[in-house]
Amino acid sequence: MRCIEQDSLNRRRSVYDLSGVLPISENCFIETIESCILNCPTPFNIQSARVVVLFGKKHLQIWNKIWEELFNLITDKQTAGVKKKIDAFMRAYGTILFFEDRNSLMRLKKQFPQYAKNMRVWTEQANGMLQYMIWQALSDNEVGASLQHYNELIDKTVNKMFNLPKTWKIVAQMPFGSIATEPSEKTFLPIEERLKILR
Repeated sequence: MRCIEQDSLNRRRSVYDLSGVLPISENCFIETIESCILNCPTPFNIQSARVVVLFGKKHLQIWNKIWEELFNLITDKQTAGVKKKIDAFMRAYGTILFFEDRNSLMRLKKQFPQYAKNMRVWTEQANGMLQYMIWQALSDNEVGASLQHYNELIDKTVNKMFNLPKTWKIVAQMPFGSIATEPSEKTFLPIEERLKILR
């Protein structure tokens, strides 16, 4: 018997081959995202993370923009491989965009100046926790996903594309959908290199 339920944690993986089908209803999906946002811990209860869910044409729009920007940066030899990767994300059902609200961070720095130098790190950690919570919750609902970081390519355009506040800074992108192909077996470093138990 396991001390703590681990099967759920072990099932969450980076899934790159996604289909344009959602194994749960959109309403259930949105309720899951809402629950994660509300319950994710944040420093000083700042709640600075912002989330945008893209379905349909909006989902395709973001990946078309990313491909457009990438195309200007890659070599001819890289084109086929990179296009294949972006096409895989486009085949997904949708994309979650993660942001940080810089206004919230500035207010927190002013409120607690003694901690100001650490605030950005703490809010980034909280955003990472939210990303993981959502990823894990989707996995528990048999929704595949992966976490992507094309931030610099869309940092100056994404807010205008979707009419978002200028103070929202893009952090990550998470395409999601049904799992078309199970990910390959995961490899691990020896746990002794990563965990120390001291008494």
